[in-house]
Amino acid sequence: MILKMVKCVLSAYKRNKDGIDIFDITFKNMDALVFNIEKSQYVELLGNCLDDLIAMEQYEICAEIKKILDKKSKKNNGGALELI
Repeated sequence: MILKMVKCVLSAYKRNKDGIDIFDITFKNMDALVFNIEKSQYVELLGNCLDDLIAMEQYEICAEIKKILDKKSKKNNGGALELI
């Protein structure tokens, strides 16, 4: 389920979507719940899933996410290099 969710979020990120419905659950009584991820949550969600993706050996997807995280980090730091 994590892999499917990550692929959906990556797709939405690449297409610059404002948000996506991740899950749509309908109960027997016909009540429904829709779980939505907003654009502002994409990067955090992807970062939070990295360990699980590594455990699943999804290294290509991890590399995509790492690029996104690095780009976000550079943007937040104004392109400055970090000194150790």
